[in-house]
Amino acid sequence: MTTLELNMMNPAELDMFVRLAFIAEQAHDPARSLSARLATTVLTHGPDTARADAQYEASETGARVVERVISYMTAIRTTRVRYWTVSHVMNGQERTGAMIESPETTRAQYEWAVKRCGADAVRITEYTDTLTSVPVDPDALPRDDRHQAPAVPGAHLVTRFYAFDGQGPAAIPDAASVALARKHLRGIRRQRFALPPVLLDTVRVVMAREVTAAEVARPVEQARTSR
Repeated sequence: MTTLELNMMNPAELDMFVRLAFIAEQAHDPARSLSARLATTVLTHGPDTARADAQYEASETGARVVERVISYMTAIRTTRVRYWTVSHVMNGQERTGAMIESPETTRAQYEWAVKRCGADAVRITEYTDTLTSVPVDPDALPRDDRHQAPAVPGAHLVTRFYAFDGQGPAAIPDAASVALARKHLRGIRRQRFALPPVLLDTVRVVMAREVTAAEVARPVEQARTSR
């Protein structure tokens, strides 16, 4: 992964970087090294190449592993949103407004700040906020410091946490806290046939850059999406 030169401001390349970080954790386990290699191939060259590699490397065993790997990679989801802040200097102090998701409102806020008497150094900062989540087994979580956020070059903010899909706390820091949240959810979900909530391992990456008013726009691929 360190040999790749990826532009983290490019959403597709950022997504690849974070997925490679998930895969790299598996590569340290000899029992999962084949899965990690095949997952990397799925990501960089596609499922068909991974199936061919698996057949060559491990025959029938590889065929079973690669299908599990493809399912795992398909289960990884991405949600992304773009927003902006407008800041200016007034009487020697920098003032930054609230986060704005509307391009029109952002440009209007910028024009207001530019025309404000005494305002200086007016600028717009654009943020791309990406959540990458993969389902994990709550009974097989790391019990030490292995659950760390990846070091994303140039990132404004990188955090990592657990969350039950659509239920419970929005961010759970570690395995012990997951166990407590899971116990609570079991207590309030007493229906006999209720499915257990899916636990997600999530990496949040926020990229930031200064832009001009003319550059403030939200392309279709930057709206809130999941895949």
